[in-house]
Amino acid sequence: MDEYRLHPSLVTHWHDGDLEPLPDSAAANETVWFALPVDEDGVQYWEGLNGKVESDGSITVLGVPAYAYDLRFGDRVTVVRSAEGPFVATGMAQRSGNYTFRFLLADASDETGWYPLAQEFATLGCLVDVLTPRFTALSCDPNVSQAVTERLAQLSQEGLLEYEIGHMYSD
Repeated sequence: MDEYRLHPSLVTHWHDGDLEPLPDSAAANETVWFALPVDEDGVQYWEGLNGKVESDGSITVLGVPAYAYDLRFGDRVTVVRSAEGPFVATGMAQRSGNYTFRFLLADASDETGWYPLAQEFATLGCLVDVLTPRFTALSCDPNVSQAVTERLAQLSQEGLLEYEIGHMYSD
């Protein structure tokens, strides 16, 4: 059986002193689905991300990948329509160069701890995609990726969160 993970919110950025939906993300006109590796129980997982259909038929990804690797906010992907109608990614058309990070807060009972961290990373220049109060995905320009990496490592050493870098390809 397949399991679908559609992002519950829009990507946000720091604007006028607060987190606001990124205009490009808010204007996304489609969802594109990415097949994830089949798990040990044979379940096929899919991640659904907001996207914008381009004139050549490709889609620009306007969500921060939380589960898919080798994918970043702003990447353009080739797609086909599934038999059910939604777009399914089939390949990479153009890389964006953004960096992807994910973090999971250690305290499962903390429903608000994500917000100050989301603000902090947004003020550094990251785009923020909150999936749950514990689980957040970040996208940032390469110019701030080192500062983001160092801050996530510090927070991890303090026991506040676990994190990972969400891409494995080199630019």
